[in-house]
Amino acid sequence: MQDISKENQLNNLREIGKNHAQAKRKVTILEHGRQILLADLMKKYMLAGEKTVAGQDREARADDKYKTHIEALGYAIEEELKWAWEKRIVEINFEKWKTNMISNTIERKHYG
Repeated sequence: MQDISKENQLNNLREIGKNHAQAKRKVTILEHGRQILLADLMKKYMLAGEKTVAGQDREARADDKYKTHIEALGYAIEEELKWAWEKRIVEINFEKWKTNMISNTIERKHYG
């Protein structure tokens, strides 16, 4: 019975790790993509006649494409943090289990 439970826990941990990795990948892609999008939008506004870099930056950051990208980045970060926390819960539960096993071993030694 315990072996099935342990295998289920390991499968759960693998799934959490996989989901966390996918979420982290999305965050990384969106973070780097933000810089690329900002550069593309600044170029667009430069070609449209905005003369200063500050003006291009202002217009690019006010663009709906940039706002949508930032919102997607926020959701990706939220997802990544959720899976990081799930992973942390598994680690906490493992430490709790380990502590209980050590305590039980010590207690058994006292009673022979």
